Amino acid sequence: MKILVVDDEFVSRKKAEKILSLYGDTDVAINGAEALEAFQIAHKDLKPYNLITMDIMMPDMDGIEVLKKIRKWEETNGIQFGKGVKVVMLTASKASDSVLSSFSEGCEAYIVKPFNKEKMDNALRELGINGNGTG
Repeated sequence: MKILVVDDEFVSRKKAEKILSLYGDTDVAINGAEALEAFQIAHKDLKPYNLITMDIMMPDMDGIEVLKKIRKWEETNGIQFGKGVKVVMLTASKASDSVLSSFSEGCEAYIVKPFNKEKMDNALRELGINGNGTG
């Protein structure tokens, strides 16, 4: 399993990376532009990400905008809705508009910070992903 952790905050990024390393190979991106670039390069190299965790509140491009661009890229490249990368929003925002926007743009799960291994495991289990990297 190949995973991308996207978060501009160092501590959250490292915590997510540590937890998710139990599920597979984990890369990190510190902002939305870097996340989009990593996503596209992974596809170009024929090694796409299976899972992306995405912060919402980031400078330059927020996570919902990145999610929108990822789903648009998938659509343009013939990846059917629901068959692309699984995206879990991992954010401090509890605002209902953030939650609704995230799901309407195609995220599969939403975890509010602070998070822990149990919250992450539960969300991934609901997506059919277990701790040995299979789903």
